[in-house]
Amino acid sequence: MTVDELPPYRALLVVDTVGFGSNPDATQAMVSAAIPDVLSQAFARAGLREVWETALFPHGTGDGYGLGFDPRFLPAVVTRLFDELQAVLAERDARLRSVARSVRLRMRAALNVGPILEPAPGTTSAAAIGSAVITTHRLLDAAPVRAALERSDPDETFLAVALSQRIFDDVLAGRYATLPASKVVPAEVRIKEYRGTVYLYIPNPSGDLLRHGADGGYAADLAEAEVPPPPPGSTTNTINGTVRGTAFQIGQVHGDLRP
Repeated sequence: MTVDELPPYRALLVVDTVGFGSNPDATQAMVSAAIPDVLSQAFARAGLREVWETALFPHGTGDGYGLGFDPRFLPAVVTRLFDELQAVLAERDARLRSVARSVRLRMRAALNVGPILEPAPGTTSAAAIGSAVITTHRLLDAAPVRAALERSDPDETFLAVALSQRIFDDVLAGRYATLPASKVVPAEVRIKEYRGTVYLYIPNPSGDLLRHGADGGYAADLAEAEVPPPPPGSTTNTINGTVRGTAFQIGQVHGDLRP
């Protein structure tokens, strides 16, 4: 009997841009070309040029980008990369304004780690597979991450980061990164088959994020949505104010009703 080997553990970073499809074709090409350039600058400024230059299975998606890297770099990536990426995006925004104010480059990012099946050497496919990859994309597309950018000032907040549970447990809670765990906000996620917790990090919060928190009230909305409806045949009544005497709450009645 043979035993298959566990695929190597890899860190996986995926980013995509907000509102990409609303841009005209010429603008889409410009924004798409800017994505790897912005990432390259952020890695270099964070002192992580080696991670970028030795990236595993790097691949563009048109409106985003993905890459893998050795998990030993995770503490440095969590501590330094995202703040630098926010700064680079803010600088690039100033340049994009000269083209048109409707052109923006704001990003969602998701970071995860786990066993990943890498593309075979010599193949043209750049996509890796595995549940860790699927989870990373689910986190990237999660409602709390989208809400973080929707409810912030587009001229100030250019990046919302989704950290997986494993990143939080191993890197932040384990105190390998100097980013305090108190700076990330947990939010429950339900998207397709995935159920879990995303940890939001917003390098430069603004707008409603400052007034209502990084999850934009999404957690409370989710909890309210999970309240099950009354079972068939039951009646729910709400009584407000002061009640004197006897209050009857009656659903469906069969037969005689006697005091």
